[in-house]
Amino acid sequence: MIVDVILSAIDLKRAVQRKAPRLGRVRAVAIGKGAIAMVQGLAEVSDIEDGIAVSPIEGPVPKSVKLYVADHPTPSHRSFKAGEAVLDYVSSLSRGERVVFLVSGGASSLAEVPLIPEDDFLITWGLLLRSGLDIHQMNAIRKRISAIKGGKLGAMAVARGAYVYNLIASDVPCDDPSDVGSGPAVPDSSTAEEALTSLKIAGLWERMPITARTAIEEALRGKDTPKEFRHEALVIAKNLDVLTEIQRVTGGRIVTSCLVGEARELGRYAAYLARETGTPLLLGGEPTVTVRGGGRGGRTTEFALSFILASRRYAVFAMATDGLDGNTGVAGVWADPGLLGELVKRGDVSSYFAENNTLEPFAETGRVVRTGPTGSNLNIVFYIDEWSRMKPLLEPRS
Repeated sequence: MIVDVILSAIDLKRAVQRKAPRLGRVRAVAIGKGAIAMVQGLAEVSDIEDGIAVSPIEGPVPKSVKLYVADHPTPSHRSFKAGEAVLDYVSSLSRGERVVFLVSGGASSLAEVPLIPEDDFLITWGLLLRSGLDIHQMNAIRKRISAIKGGKLGAMAVARGAYVYNLIASDVPCDDPSDVGSGPAVPDSSTAEEALTSLKIAGLWERMPITARTAIEEALRGKDTPKEFRHEALVIAKNLDVLTEIQRVTGGRIVTSCLVGEARELGRYAAYLARETGTPLLLGGEPTVTVRGGGRGGRTTEFALSFILASRRYAVFAMATDGLDGNTGVAGVWADPGLLGELVKRGDVSSYFAENNTLEPFAETGRVVRTGPTGSNLNIVFYIDEWSRMKPLLEPRS
């Protein structure tokens, strides 16, 4: 049942229909895991003259909208092709036209026009994915090596005389529009100094391709991202919305929707929080995983395994709302006290964390949630409770 509640809460077509202003005749750019649903919703409340959508999956879009399918979490030639198409589309805008940017999680990877050679761009991207940096830190770096991120598309549209509207489905902690999809059409809230500081503190600066370092140095000298232009931005869906719907079912206390940090450390923290304050508890956000090994695992599995090892008494349900957590192939997992007995049989569990192989104990004991891609992305949710209360909520709604 709890999965059904989450899937209903992350319906982005419905969110656009409910919250978007009636703008009349518009042009549209939709990028992200929720692109198809969001442009469908826009078509219900506005007249889309034409548009472009970039999604990781195929799906129905309005006849006037051209769909590009690209890749996530690492850009590919399809992402670069889609990025060029988006850039050309924005370049076609005319004075007085209204353009709506529908941006959701995954947009950073799905459409891209690198400012540096593609090979160097992909090396940089891989370093960032494995770094353990949070999304704001990563995006501060990505924006400096992109021709379309960090407000550059929005500034281009305004320079052509268009009116810029943003409808945003947030997959980032605390819902800064500039961090969602690297903020292609809103003024950039990050700085080149942040990008440099993050890279140096993480020990990545010297490992970056020289072209990427040069791009950041040029931004430091003044050729940085746009900080101000005429626009409107509305966050139409966010993690807190999902937690609120779960709260209606569980009666849980919402602790935060802005959870950040290493997933394995946060799992331990949440276990002690439950022991101190009692349950049910609800948390959401975007924990990170620093990749050290070659196993299968993600943020939900690292959090849940760490939680149950520290809690022992309580249970945790963890789900990525996009339907795919890391390289696991599943949406999420749950951990209950019965899992401890399984772990005792296996002996030393430290290798699961050392190899980033934290999916294994959940997959082998049937404690996984499978939804497939949801066509949405409102980050990760965690529900903590007594197992006796949680267990019935894991059953599908009849």
